[in-house]
Amino acid sequence: MNLHHALRGLLRTPVFSITVVLTLAVGMAAATAMFAIVYGILLAPLPFREPERLVSIGWESARQPALAQPLVLQSIYRSASQIEAVGFYRGGQGESNLRDESSDAPAQRIRATWVGPGTLDLLGVAPLLGRFFTDDEHRMDGGGAVILSEAEWRARYGADPTVLGRTLLINEVRREIVGVMPARFAFPSAETRLWLPGRLSADAALGDFSYAGVARLKPGASPQQLQQELGVLLPGLATAYPRLQAGGRTQDWLDTLQPQPRVALLHDSLTRGAEQTLGLLAAAGGLLLLVSWANVMNLMLIRANSRRAEQAIRQALGAHGLRGQGQQFAEPLLLAMAAAALVPPLAAMAVHVFAAFAPPDLPRLSGLGLNLPSLGVGAALALVSALLCAASARLPLRAASLSQQASSASGRARTARVQGVVVAAQFAVALAVTAGAVLLLRSAQALQQIDPGFSTAGVTTLWTQLPFARYDEACGVAFYSALSARARELPGVEAAGLAQRLPLAGGEPLQQTLRAVGGDRLLSLPINAVDDHYFAALQIPVLAGRGFARSEHEQVSNVVLNRSAASALFGDADSAAAVGRQLALDPDGPTYTVVGVVADVRDRSLTAPPQPTLYRPPLPALDPQREPAAPRSLALLLRSQDAAATEALVESIRAIVRELDPGVPVSTAESLQTISDASTAALSLGLRLLSAAAALALLLGSLGLYGAMAYTVALRRREFGVRAALGAAPLRIARLVMLQAISLAVIGIGAGLGLYALLVPSLRSLLYGVGSLDMASLAAAVLILLVTAVLAGALPARQAARIAPMEALRQ
Repeated sequence: MNLHHALRGLLRTPVFSITVVLTLAVGMAAATAMFAIVYGILLAPLPFREPERLVSIGWESARQPALAQPLVLQSIYRSASQIEAVGFYRGGQGESNLRDESSDAPAQRIRATWVGPGTLDLLGVAPLLGRFFTDDEHRMDGGGAVILSEAEWRARYGADPTVLGRTLLINEVRREIVGVMPARFAFPSAETRLWLPGRLSADAALGDFSYAGVARLKPGASPQQLQQELGVLLPGLATAYPRLQAGGRTQDWLDTLQPQPRVALLHDSLTRGAEQTLGLLAAAGGLLLLVSWANVMNLMLIRANSRRAEQAIRQALGAHGLRGQGQQFAEPLLLAMAAAALVPPLAAMAVHVFAAFAPPDLPRLSGLGLNLPSLGVGAALALVSALLCAASARLPLRAASLSQQASSASGRARTARVQGVVVAAQFAVALAVTAGAVLLLRSAQALQQIDPGFSTAGVTTLWTQLPFARYDEACGVAFYSALSARARELPGVEAAGLAQRLPLAGGEPLQQTLRAVGGDRLLSLPINAVDDHYFAALQIPVLAGRGFARSEHEQVSNVVLNRSAASALFGDADSAAAVGRQLALDPDGPTYTVVGVVADVRDRSLTAPPQPTLYRPPLPALDPQREPAAPRSLALLLRSQDAAATEALVESIRAIVRELDPGVPVSTAESLQTISDASTAALSLGLRLLSAAAALALLLGSLGLYGAMAYTVALRRREFGVRAALGAAPLRIARLVMLQAISLAVIGIGAGLGLYALLVPSLRSLLYGVGSLDMASLAAAVLILLVTAVLAGALPARQAARIAPMEALRQ
């Protein structure tokens, strides 16, 4: 019966009911979606067997990527007592060529991960179909094999269960499909579509930093124990492996870089870097929920107070108190249930939108959606919402007698005070999120002022990948030389260069340890293989000497340094002093001549200082046993000021590649500006989140303040009429209302400063050029809230000023 009467009452006031339901639904959906995202990325266990025993292993150094090496892993496997099984993998940003012989479709670039012996097995996830790689398939002379992801199996073969035994050409090597992994298996990321057997030879490169390590601990062992043990074992590497294949003596490498073992849970390693973004996300969702609750409480207070007389009459006519209380709880329950019904679709939509706009390097985005824990959180929020609504509806009706219920001003005054507290809380939340949004906006503006050292305007990039089976180093050089030469002949192309690595594109570069001939400075330098037009294509200025010349296709020993590398190696701020100097891997190794010094480029991050870099021509190595081979995958950079002709240029490049070799795929064209923007995706996402939260908080806060002031004007209508009758000017009456509105806002702003201090830690990693307590940002946020308060209080103030004295006194 109570539910029936409550439903009829809500249907008679559709505007109130719809407003409460939508406000609650938006707040609860935001919080539920944020929890689903945080749980799916950070809290959910990895879909592996006993994931708490899986760790990543590698090395830390200020100058070296934190990645392990194959031979080091083998040494750890033999020596470490804490490890039950160990493996390695190489994924990174690399892609492979894939071509299906059974169709006429052109070759395509696809993300593949190379895994070492036993790597997939130690993760503890059985294949959906088939098996893992055998030992023979991991040997250099073993047969070719490949394992497909569930997504690739479904997309390419329509989930055909007879796919095992079919062959694919991967980098022009025929490989047999031996297995399919289940959909939940995403290792090392969801972008991986193929797994290939990593092969090790007896002289595998100790200096190869392209592999990462993974291990399964023995029962009872911990990552901290293993890290301590590896610290003891690390100095013995120089005894086991006296020389680095790509950089001189092992002891020199250890003494110079001072690498330290790094062991972390595999879960933490795969989700590293996501904590700050998701912490901000959780804070924004929680604050939105608080604002929505506060707004609904305000509405429930106003509705309950308007029914004081009705409730008093019911009690005077003999209505049982429990029945009245039952109806007071029935309405909030119905409202909360209606809002809860909207939460799953709204939350699912929010998660989908987040996945679409999230930074591409955010882990575990694939398959992100609502889950049982998040639905449980949504149900708990619905219950809390019902209780809050019921408490708000109950507050004005606590008096017992008819005279108190119908005419007492104390109850209405108490309601007004509670409304004031609620409005102040809304403004506190609004200040916190608005100040955060302004802070991120100022950071974005500061980033736009950074000179990265290169120009992105009008530059389009395309990647090509040459199949290793058909292209040795010399053939690869010939292919890329022909491609770049023909690209420069296209109309509208101002410059066309080649590069092994694009600035701000992410990924770990190859490293080479070098020393200045005649000096004792040993430095591990990131390497970028570029051609003679790369610096012109990106407009990187040459500070001293020259860039590469076309004639240097036979002079791989000539290198170019950036300013930071020249200063670090030769200890001279004058870049010209480095030109003509020589570098060496070791005393009896090949030497390189510095032919030029170019300006520093922020190629890893806009916010990080430029790192020392060595540029070399993309040519065969002088000493293949000690140097990186000529790259088979290069990016073509096209500079053109005619944006309308970009699509035609890309099609022309694809046509040129088809003429040179139809089996070489070309990636989707991407502007360098897009790549640069992606490097600040976390900041952009944070700015969007806090801007949306600030806009909603300001809207709900202004509505709450308007409702509170409108209720105050109605409550004090007789008072204002008396003031007007005694000669008070309308402007003075309006000022009373406006001062009360601003006072509530100021109280909320004061409380919001403390709330902002709690939000700041989740923002620090996204800030650049401004401090977390930037006074200009706080002042701007305070000004925005004060303007909002003035606008929200203007209409009630105007209504108060226009009250007719006689009409008010008659009431």
